Amino acid sequence: MNLLSPWFLAGLALIAGPVIFHLIRRANKDRIRFSAIKFLKESPPRLERKSRIQNPWLLALRCLVVALLALAFARPFIESNLPVTPNVSPPNTLVLILDGSASMQREGAWANAIQQAESYIEDLESQDQLSIISVASNAQLKLPFDRWSEWPPNERQTLAKALLSEMKPSWGSSQLDDAIELALAELEQVDEGAASTSKKRIALLSDLQKSARIAGIAGREWPEECQFEIKTISGTHTGNVGIFWLGWTGEDEQRKMRIGVRGSGETEDPELELSLSHAISGAVLSEPTKLYSNSGDKSLVLLAVPAGTEGPFQVTLSGDSESFDNTLFVAEERPRPMALHYFGEIENADNPNQAAFYIKRAALGWEDPIVSFGTPDRVDAEENRAAPFILIDSVLDQNLVAAVRSRISEGSHGLLLLNHPDRIEIAASLLGENGWRTGTENQTDSRLGIIDFQHALFNLFADPRFSDFSRIRFWHTHTVRLPEDSNAVAIAQYDDESPAILEAPIGTGTLTIWVGDWAPKYSQWVLSTKFVPWLQRLFERAAGGSDQPSVVSIDAVRSKFSSPTASWQLLDADVSSSETPTLPGLYRLRDGRSDRWVALQISSEESEWETHALEDWERLGVPLGGPSSLAESKISTEAELRTQNAVELESQQQIWRWVIILVAILLATESLIARKLQNREDTVAV
Repeated sequence: MNLLSPWFLAGLALIAGPVIFHLIRRANKDRIRFSAIKFLKESPPRLERKSRIQNPWLLALRCLVVALLALAFARPFIESNLPVTPNVSPPNTLVLILDGSASMQREGAWANAIQQAESYIEDLESQDQLSIISVASNAQLKLPFDRWSEWPPNERQTLAKALLSEMKPSWGSSQLDDAIELALAELEQVDEGAASTSKKRIALLSDLQKSARIAGIAGREWPEECQFEIKTISGTHTGNVGIFWLGWTGEDEQRKMRIGVRGSGETEDPELELSLSHAISGAVLSEPTKLYSNSGDKSLVLLAVPAGTEGPFQVTLSGDSESFDNTLFVAEERPRPMALHYFGEIENADNPNQAAFYIKRAALGWEDPIVSFGTPDRVDAEENRAAPFILIDSVLDQNLVAAVRSRISEGSHGLLLLNHPDRIEIAASLLGENGWRTGTENQTDSRLGIIDFQHALFNLFADPRFSDFSRIRFWHTHTVRLPEDSNAVAIAQYDDESPAILEAPIGTGTLTIWVGDWAPKYSQWVLSTKFVPWLQRLFERAAGGSDQPSVVSIDAVRSKFSSPTASWQLLDADVSSSETPTLPGLYRLRDGRSDRWVALQISSEESEWETHALEDWERLGVPLGGPSSLAESKISTEAELRTQNAVELESQQQIWRWVIILVAILLATESLIARKLQNREDTVAV
């Protein structure tokens, strides 16, 4: 037997009431009066050493009534032997987000995150669903819901833990809003086709750096009853001091490095040293610089580079307990030289009525690449080592065609001005194709009609503010017909749909063909505002891409270096790779004839350990929940079901009614017995 309200059993303490009442009401029994002693003085009764209770059976009856009343108020019921299991219980749907940014490289942080993730997995039941997302500079879906469902139920936890053991933190920065967006997208699909909805939860395991991006979730609509939990991950140490690159100052013999130093958290090592060495030879270039950094300090240190010393360099911070951000590589920023080999009449370069005049002058003043204009017979050995750009503005004989084709196939970039039909054979010979034909010349107005703004030469004009080419007029164009198997692709067409700009690969190089004449009397192209930006983009492509820094963050590598022909070789590595690097360090970058050092660094914000306040999440509309686990959620649900079953059983059995009836019977019996004893006392008294 169980009790629905067991606290009413405290009423059993009232049993003391009848006992006390009987002790107070105790009197001499069977008192007989004689007339002979009527006039005697009554003496007080002598106290007895042992107390005796009168009418013990009546006392027991009254105590039983009090006990039964307490039992009735406790609402007893007989528990069923059937197990209490929920008939309809929606499964739990959990999305685990693991922050794998560079700050999680600190000692103990990643192991703590994996341990917390495993505890979530251990709380899952067979009907629950799990998805795992890792996030750094981008979000990656490591375990989708459908893959979890495909695993055998008895092996899911083991396989999920094995997946966690393979995951490692990266060196990118934290883009938490991307991961949350991906998690919400997964949750939107999980209930499609399901008979009932599930309880949705997102658990974020992160060190919650204040620099982590979360603004992207502002105004996001969350699923109904979705709960967002935050588990803050900490490492072994409570503080950190990091260094980051701020650029150069001074010139030539007096140049210095500008190194930023930032302390965050509770720093444990306030006395530090900053040293400068050569990255390749390891030679120390200066005496260590003493530093004193406390929590929240931000300082600038100038490291002098010895005169005549060329990089790359390595800056090392010693004395800090966290070493993941204590090494900084620096590659010198050197502009890329480019020799422009002009195949045409050299007098045209100084004739304002010719295209070469404007090409030569448009390249003056460029900081990168630095273009040197010259004819092939005047190019010295030093320029030959530079990545050349070949401009063809005349008819070439077969020997020159073969030489130009060889240069382009080795990685150069060629531009052929097809301003006359007799140059069509040059295009066909350079590409090694047959069947190139020219049609009629067009002496009337032509304009660029169809342009591929996704192409590298035109994507800088993709914005609607700059994409209008309709005001640039061409008065001397002609039609070009290509063979069906040609490798050339039209990236721009005239308004009559004839090709205007063609591009084709030749070996590791590229040939660009412009159908038409650039001379001012034949077109407005060289005098338009779009000519110089377009020409600079053309030369940048030939040099390996747009202006590329020598020191760049890991997060910006893909956007800064987009050439498909580039190869990367890490310092002290034996092989190079065309894959975009994901590790910080010093790399040898080779692209065509360009060969230089590039230093990749982690984002400076990853050294900061200040965290986002919970108020920041609440302002973004995140439905924050408590840190309770799935097991606790299930236990509380099961306890609620047991309570509901107990109330149902008690309401059906209503044992308390029978107890009240028994109490009424006992009270009636008690009244009769008490009445009878009272009458006897009155008779004896008379």
